[in-house]
Amino acid sequence: MAPIDPHSFTDSTHPLTTHIHLSFYFDFPSSTIHSSALLSLFSPHSGPFFLDTRSLTVHSVLDPQTRNPLAYSLSEPDPIKGRNLVVSLSNHSSVLVVYSTTPASSALQWLNPPQTFNKTSPFVYTQCQSIHARAVFPCQDTPAARICYSARMNIPRQLSAVMSARHVDRRPPVAGEGAALPCGDALWCAEGRLVEEFVMEQPIPPYLFAFAVGELGFRDVGPRTRVYSESAPAVLEGAAAEFAGTEDMIRQGERLFGDYEWERFDLLVLPPSFPYGGMENPRMVFLTPTVIKGDASGAQVVAHELAHSWTGNLITNKTNEHCWLNEVLQLHPNCFLGTLCDNLLVLDCLWLIDKFNFKGNLHVLS
Repeated sequence: MAPIDPHSFTDSTHPLTTHIHLSFYFDFPSSTIHSSALLSLFSPHSGPFFLDTRSLTVHSVLDPQTRNPLAYSLSEPDPIKGRNLVVSLSNHSSVLVVYSTTPASSALQWLNPPQTFNKTSPFVYTQCQSIHARAVFPCQDTPAARICYSARMNIPRQLSAVMSARHVDRRPPVAGEGAALPCGDALWCAEGRLVEEFVMEQPIPPYLFAFAVGELGFRDVGPRTRVYSESAPAVLEGAAAEFAGTEDMIRQGERLFGDYEWERFDLLVLPPSFPYGGMENPRMVFLTPTVIKGDASGAQVVAHELAHSWTGNLITNKTNEHCWLNEVLQLHPNCFLGTLCDNLLVLDCLWLIDKFNFKGNLHVLS
């Protein structure tokens, strides 16, 4: 046995996960998500199977076909990697983990109403880069394990959800959907709740998994771009004006690198507590409100995140040890997408990758 990634418990002899179906019940008063994760594996496996977790309360691990319990154990916490969830499989090609997040989750930022713009509703968002997806759901939390996923998100009716995935439906809860969850079906189907459904059909590294739930509004700024933020006209109108030229940048990127593969390039302006300038989640880029300058100069951050749609999201560092490779072609966003495109810088970056033989550490979407 040997680890694939020094920052993950994932074992090189174990089959990789290909798809995860997630059910989430958001309990804002306790800053907790009651959840289940159905993991489908590339091939059947017998013996111990390793999953990364951090700050998760595991309630049970089940055979999805029979609902019989599977033996499992959790390692002692590692200060970097979290805890290894070791499940005993016997020719299984899927496994169901029933669990809850905790307020200590390193990937989840819970905001009380006074911390939001309108100060009327709570808000939660994720930041999974680089190794924090394991604090939202058990997974092989390494870029070497690209996954597709689907999700049901049970939220208060007055709120909305967005995800780095295609939105499928917004509907009432269905009896039976929450029966296996820690919250139970009574809470899942309680009055004042609804379900948002999403699907991501392109395999992504786990660090690109993202969602946000809150009192959201939106403005369309192009055929492929919708700007979301808290439902406050001042924020929405400012963001829509700042990022009005996004479609032109997408077209410039397509001229340089080929078709934009992710269908949508939507933007979410988060509350000020978001700790980065931007995060390149596919289909739904996360942005700090500090990029709204009033003169469109904040679009430089959008250009940088858009460039990641090709270098980073399609072509990814194979392990978290080399996550810096995702940024090596982002040294100057205008070299890709600005009006004064300096292709010499692109060539310099490609020369560095070739000279130092970094190609083996890049993982290409196929």
